[in-house]
Amino acid sequence: MFQASSDPREDRATLFVLLLPLAFALLGTLIRFLAFRYQLPDIPFTNYFQSLCRWDCGWYVRMAETGYDPFPVPNRTNAGNWAFFPFYPMLVGVITKLVPLPTIVTASLVSIATAYAAVIAAWPLLGRSRKAYILYAAFMLSGPVSIYFTTFFTEVMFVLLTTLVFRFLGRSNYLGAAAATALLSATRIVGVFASLSIGVQALMDYRRNRGTWRGVIGGLLGQPRLVLAIFIAPLGLFAYMAFLHYWIGDGLAFSHVQRAWGRQIANPILYLWQGLNAWPDDERWLTPSQILALAATAGIVLTGILAWRRQWPAAVFALLCIFIPLSAGLASMLRFMSGMAPLTITAMTILGRNRIIFMLSLAALLAGAWFATLAWLGGNVALV
Repeated sequence: MFQASSDPREDRATLFVLLLPLAFALLGTLIRFLAFRYQLPDIPFTNYFQSLCRWDCGWYVRMAETGYDPFPVPNRTNAGNWAFFPFYPMLVGVITKLVPLPTIVTASLVSIATAYAAVIAAWPLLGRSRKAYILYAAFMLSGPVSIYFTTFFTEVMFVLLTTLVFRFLGRSNYLGAAAATALLSATRIVGVFASLSIGVQALMDYRRNRGTWRGVIGGLLGQPRLVLAIFIAPLGLFAYMAFLHYWIGDGLAFSHVQRAWGRQIANPILYLWQGLNAWPDDERWLTPSQILALAATAGIVLTGILAWRRQWPAAVFALLCIFIPLSAGLASMLRFMSGMAPLTITAMTILGRNRIIFMLSLAALLAGAWFATLAWLGGNVALV
C-alpha cells in the first residue's frame, strides 16, 4: 500500500497515515475501559472484553466456537443463527484455533486490527485530507460508535471490504472489486449490492472513454475481465446459500429466520415516519426509535450528497443498503449507518473542511465515546 520514497515529505505523510490510527486505537481502548470501570466497578477488569460483548456479539462468539445451528435448533424454539453471515465469524474461529486466548478476546483484538486497516485503506478516499483522516480515524477507533468496530460485530469487516471495493473501482480494477465484493456478500446480505456498483462504474468508464452510449452493451460484454467480475462478485452469497441448502435444507434460511425477531416487510418510508414521530413521554430528549430514524435520515442525506457529487457507484450501493434493511424496520439502523463506509467517509470530508468545525467534531467524537460506552453497558436499545 505504501512504498519508500526519497522525498522526506512523503515519508512523513506515510508515518502520519500509519501511526495516527494506532494512537486513536490506544486512546479509544482507554476511554472505553475507563467507562467500563466507572459503570461496572465490581466486575473484574479481566472481564472487560466480555462485558462489552452484548446483543449480536454473543451469537458471533458461539458461531466462531461451534459453527451453525442444525435444524431443529437444540434448546431453542424459534431462532437459529442462520441470519448471521459466515465470513467474519469463520475467520475469527480459525484464528481462535491458533491463538491461546478466549474467543471474545481474540475477536476483539482482530476487530481492532481490522478497523486499523480499514482506516489506512480509506486514506485516498478521504482526498488525502489530514483533517478528514483524523476525524475518520477517531470515528472508527475512539468515537461514539467505535464499539461496533472493536468488539465482535461484522460491521468492522464490512467497512474494510467496502473501502477496498471502492478503492479498486477508483482504479477501474473490476476483478479486485469483485473479489472484495464476494467476501462482502459473505459478510452481510447487503454486501451483494456492491455488484451493482461494479456495473455502474463500468458504465461510467465506457461513457468517459468512448464519449457516447452507442454500443454500450456489446462494449461491456466484450470485456472479459468485467464479465468475470460480475460472476465473481456475488459468489459469497451464493456459497452461503448452497451451504444452508445442504445444512438445513433451506437456502434462504437467513431470510426466513427473521420472523423469529418479529421483523415484517413494509414500506420503509412508513417505518421512518413512525420512528421520527415516536416522541418521548418522559424526560428523555429522544426515544430509541427517533435515534434510529435520525440515523437512517442522516444516511439518506449523505447518499444524496454522494449523488450530487456524481459518485454514482457509491450512491447506488448506499441507497440499497439503507432502504433494504429499513423495509424490515428501524432495528439496528444506527449500527448499519455507522458501518457504511461511503457515508461516514463523506461525512468526515465535510466536517474536515473548516478548522473550527473540525476541532468541535473531534472533541465531540472523543467525548461521545465515553457516554456511548456507558449507554452500551447500560443496555440502550438504540445501539443494538
